[in-house]
Amino acid sequence: MKPARKGRGTETALLLFTAALLSAGAARAQTSADRASVGVTFKRGTRIGLQGEKLDGHLQLDVRPMLPSFSLGQTRLVPLLGFSTEWMGMQRRGRLLNSAAGELGGKLQTFQLGLTLVRPVTPRWLVLVGASGTASTDFSKSFNLATDTSWSAFVMANYFIGGDPRTTLTLGLASQYPFTLTPVFPLVGFAYHKDPYVLELGFPRAALLMKVGSGLEWGVTGALDLQVFRVHAPEGSPLPASVFARETSLRFGPTLNVRMGRGDLWLSSSVGVDFMNDYALLDEDRKRIASDFSASTKPAPYLRMMLSWRPPHHAASDRRPAGASAPDTGVMRGGSQPE
Repeated sequence: MKPARKGRGTETALLLFTAALLSAGAARAQTSADRASVGVTFKRGTRIGLQGEKLDGHLQLDVRPMLPSFSLGQTRLVPLLGFSTEWMGMQRRGRLLNSAAGELGGKLQTFQLGLTLVRPVTPRWLVLVGASGTASTDFSKSFNLATDTSWSAFVMANYFIGGDPRTTLTLGLASQYPFTLTPVFPLVGFAYHKDPYVLELGFPRAALLMKVGSGLEWGVTGALDLQVFRVHAPEGSPLPASVFARETSLRFGPTLNVRMGRGDLWLSSSVGVDFMNDYALLDEDRKRIASDFSASTKPAPYLRMMLSWRPPHHAASDRRPAGASAPDTGVMRGGSQPE
């Protein structure tokens, strides 16, 4: 597909971003210890065009309920369910002063369902295999299974260093269809959960926290996310009837986790900056459509609050997990494709 011409095509592209640049994907845990969570993220608006256009601050709600797991001999089946809603709008400036109100805002709903198989193969090795599907829609158009749904799969192995499941090394591969950059990408991670430290280093997420007593954690968390989903071009637009929007974010910020009473509920808060904050329109082949705002966004601050449930750790001698979370393959996620 040829790049869209500047002028009316660029104005239409800006409107598309307003209505459909909505983050997609299942709710994200603060650390791997969180098994269920409800989170709210607010991201401040940022300039997106060269002629004064500006994205409003947008709000995202993430819900990840806890589902029961099942055992089949040595293998445990762990289901995954996630839901996300995001609201976004654009201020009327420059070429958008005469735009209709309905073209300057939007909401996207995202649903994720998956299943992970967890099996210990030796006292120190744990193998995980899983798959998930993600559907994304704003309910303004009819749902299209081919373009509004993405599929992902992974295989990985956890090695318990010293035989202790609180210190693990993770290696694996994940795949996504459809894809924008690569169909397969690595999963690499190291986790250390021994008082007073919580250290999780890997791709695409990291956390460095220190415990103060039994009810407080503070430190730094970061994440890389790439989200792609389908948007609809207005009538008369030179763009194709259906194009795709991509948002890439690289977030880092200080984090504070507080235990609610003496139970297993934790309240997490994080304030930081999205340093990448990149937006792009893609054609049906997932190639970037040229425009005069493709590289004009700036870093934007964000605030995240999350209520999560953390079951207590199993003893180091208990190497048969009662459950396990699917790995975070969120670097490429979204309704029509793969903080």
